[in-house]
Amino acid sequence: EKDSSGGLIVSLEDGRKAGIKALFTAPRNTMASPLAEQLGCTFTEGFLGPVITVDDRQQTTVPGVYAAGDAARSMHNIAFAVSSGAFAGVCAHQSLVFD
Repeated sequence: EKDSSGGLIVSLEDGRKAGIKALFTAPRNTMASPLAEQLGCTFTEGFLGPVITVDDRQQTTVPGVYAAGDAARSMHNIAFAVSSGAFAGVCAHQSLVFD
């Protein structure tokens, strides 16, 4: 519900109510697909849940399989997700061309 100043009133677990101006959440990380597990990738328990274990070139523990973004790091951030996705793509391409 809204309060008179435009903020929100939240109900706490113990029944108390508190007025807030902002709310920050830290959702647990869950995989959107079972594919990494089906391929045999190893997972590391991050502070927000499991993430796919990758090396410094975004390669998982399964050779030729790369992971990026929220699936491979606990810190949910669009800029990090985009950059790690681009980097994983470059590394996958290089592995096809140079290995």
